[in-house]
Amino acid sequence: MDPIPPPATPDLFQPLIGRTVVVDTDSSFVFLGRLESADAQFLILSDVDVHETTGASPSKERYVHESHGIGVRANRKRTWVRLARVVSISPLEDVISF
Repeated sequence: MDPIPPPATPDLFQPLIGRTVVVDTDSSFVFLGRLESADAQFLILSDVDVHETTGASPSKERYVHESHGIGVRANRKRTWVRLARVVSISPLEDVISF
């Protein structure tokens, strides 16, 4: 019996490859970094700011707005983000400050 091939990589990620993106998850973590690649299970980001919004830290929204103004403060060289946990992904440059 032949193994079942993994689902194809969504083409919708192609325009984001190489760009700095904001990845919001269904957890307390938000990721800001350059999208290197995407497959059926993971997004791979480089030069990543992995930020957990708990306790006294600002909300995800506020943190993203601050990062849009001052830039990404990378604390990881590379991070894999499980696609099943992703709520949204957008280019950092598309963040509209208020």
